[in-house]
Amino acid sequence: MSYQAWQNAPRPLVWDTTPRPRHVGLALGGGAARGLAHIGVLEVLAAHAIPIDLVTGCSVGALIGALLAADISPQRMHALVDGLNWGTLSTFSLYTVKLNELNLLTLKGLPLGLLDLERMVEWLDKLWGGRLRFEQLALPFAAVAADIVSGEMVVMNEGEVAPAVRASCSVPGIFTPFRRNGRLLVDGGVIDNLPVQVARAMGAEYVIAVDLLPAPGTRRHEPENIMEISLMGLYTLIRANQGTGQEADCTIAPDLVDASLVDLAVAEELIVAGRAAAEAALPQLRADLGL
Repeated sequence: MSYQAWQNAPRPLVWDTTPRPRHVGLALGGGAARGLAHIGVLEVLAAHAIPIDLVTGCSVGALIGALLAADISPQRMHALVDGLNWGTLSTFSLYTVKLNELNLLTLKGLPLGLLDLERMVEWLDKLWGGRLRFEQLALPFAAVAADIVSGEMVVMNEGEVAPAVRASCSVPGIFTPFRRNGRLLVDGGVIDNLPVQVARAMGAEYVIAVDLLPAPGTRRHEPENIMEISLMGLYTLIRANQGTGQEADCTIAPDLVDASLVDLAVAEELIVAGRAAAEAALPQLRADLGL
């Protein structure tokens, strides 16, 4: 064929195949220590070039989502887990109680939580080298919290990132709430533990959700301390009232039935569980996204 004939010959267009949705959102759910499974999910999505255009997160999902949006790779997240403990992220707020000011009739003087998460803010700011703001993130990101006074959901996507994450992680009774813009904020799981609709409101046309909570009635191990029993109680109510990520286009649910909500020493097991669940979802993701 001559060059002229080749130049004029019809050619298939690259957009003849079904294009993937323009905006793929990732919604990361809460689940305390189980949130380390999110890292395994992210490792698989990154390894197989599954596109992520925006991120939403609740509680520990907000923590991992913020790291991803700040362009911290899943591999680096995995490395950060080594040596991580609750003392890195929190302090006992009960140490600040002044017994001579404690009213035993009204309990006025007691803190609003067992632990305080100010160290988490410091840890995050040190990790990304300063007070990072939402507009500086590599990906659009929103953290979900709840106004404990009004009962309203609060979606945070402006201002400093670390305090927003700290607010989203403030499980009532466990961690002290965080005051932001005149509101007293606690863990967003109280209202929406898996912020799929927030991702859609941000423009996601396809939403991948990562759900960390076992279905109701699933037998689990017994709690071993006050923190775990409080978390189990909260998440049992959340699952019973909010259901699963049925509104997502693809829900990845790691097998975490026997996983502790507070034990950070089993990080590798949690990450492996996340990885396995994400690998099982790959055929659907490839088909849905035209990859």
